[in-house]
Amino acid sequence: MDPVKTHPAAAILPPEVLALPTVEIPVAGVTGYSLRNDEKQVVFFVFEEGVSVPDHTHCEQRGMVISGEMVLEVEGETNLYQAGDHYRVPEGARHRASFSCQTLVIDMSDAPDRYVTST
Repeated sequence: MDPVKTHPAAAILPPEVLALPTVEIPVAGVTGYSLRNDEKQVVFFVFEEGVSVPDHTHCEQRGMVISGEMVLEVEGETNLYQAGDHYRVPEGARHRASFSCQTLVIDMSDAPDRYVTST
């Protein structure tokens, strides 16, 4: 049986995205599929219900919630992002995120190696 077709994200992501290299994330319940060039990295993330990403910092990132919802706290300011909402985390800003339901996010940074990929 084709592992791409049986992956839980197959219900919400097309096979072309599921065939991309996955990113290594140190948080359980998160799967990401990377598309990158020499200048940027775009990751299609699926966050399972109940996932929390702890405080961290890195380069600037921008993105959009495609489905579900994300609570994002940036430098102590908390906002709820739902389908169609765009977000931005400035470079070096301390932030965290949580997901109350399965959520699909498309995330981009100007660091092509922001996430390590595995094939």
